Amino acid sequence: MKKHLLTLLPVMLLTACGYSVIKDQETEAVYLGVENYGAEEVNKDTKEDFSYRFEIDGKEEILKVDSGAKNSEGEYEYPIQNQLKEGYTYEIKIEDGMVKSVEEKESLISYQLPVAAEPGGRTLKNFLSTALMPVGNTLYVYGGGWDWQDVGSAIQTRTIGVSKDWLRFFQSQDENYTYRDKDGDETKKDPANSYYPYGGYNEYYYAGLDCSGYLGWIMYNVMNTEDGLDGYVMSSTKTAKTYAERGWGEWTQEIEKPVDHDTSSFLPGDIFSISGHVWICVGTCDDGSILILHSTPALSRAGQPGGGPELSAIGEDENCDAYILADQYMSEYYPEWYERYPVALKDFEQYTAMESEYAGKFTWNVSGENGGLNDPDDYKNKTPEEILKDLFERGE
Repeated sequence: MKKHLLTLLPVMLLTACGYSVIKDQETEAVYLGVENYGAEEVNKDTKEDFSYRFEIDGKEEILKVDSGAKNSEGEYEYPIQNQLKEGYTYEIKIEDGMVKSVEEKESLISYQLPVAAEPGGRTLKNFLSTALMPVGNTLYVYGGGWDWQDVGSAIQTRTIGVSKDWLRFFQSQDENYTYRDKDGDETKKDPANSYYPYGGYNEYYYAGLDCSGYLGWIMYNVMNTEDGLDGYVMSSTKTAKTYAERGWGEWTQEIEKPVDHDTSSFLPGDIFSISGHVWICVGTCDDGSILILHSTPALSRAGQPGGGPELSAIGEDENCDAYILADQYMSEYYPEWYERYPVALKDFEQYTAMESEYAGKFTWNVSGENGGLNDPDDYKNKTPEEILKDLFERGE
């Protein structure tokens, strides 16, 4: 017999559409997704009227879900939608055909992280340690890390530690995963089966991280020691300048391309915002190439745009020092990822483009003032090789 939190007599109502709706019950259910997901009319402007699919006792039921209270701007907060994840099992409470609450059934996911970090550790070293935690185990999802309604931080990016949801999704996919369209070809668009939020809301907010979700999760874990506080996910384009405005460091649009043996242009922990993307500098190599961390939909070995948080290189070609370093560490410490994804090589002009008034480089003031970071480990003066060696030894 299935165990329920509370057993009530189910009352079935015959609807005009011909299917039945459970009126009052608390029961176990598997969430199957938004009804008619991908249809043109199922979009952010109609989300208040969505219906949702659940499997209950082996039968699909179509139910409404409570949208919760409205915030100060008059928008619903969608507390239940921000907990629902496709294929997950919940104990749900139904009243008058509407889901009023959900409680996720625990699922176990095992994964050994090669690098450890300290929640709330406000140092440059811990910032980079934290940034490495989702590397090689989390896929790129457009809108991943933002909430379901796409206005703020998801539960996962306001949680200490790598989310089991990211691990579960990564383990359920392979090199054929695509964050949007097969082969990156818009003519192959398939909204009904895509993880991309064509409807303008994030049905798969929980499954992975985009670039801003990734940085928002990093900052939450560096700045906090407990779950559920205010999040840090924001526009990728505005991130660098926003951090400077908070008094954490300096922002500039005066950028010089690094040259041989000049490693001062881009320092460890620097954050660079371009139009639609944000990335983190691990350090500049002697040949002027830059080792970076970011979440990017890089091509898999099967040619599919998927990717996620990874070490990448900015340089002239695959012979540059940063690419060799990234390839060495991704292949050695993240073999499952590396089997799917080669290291991404990025162009300097593209990754430092000033197409927005907000674009630019943020450099930490490591005095620790104004709630920022400090640098007792002298990471500002370490090479990328020294930093990676130190960080990965720490995790062993």
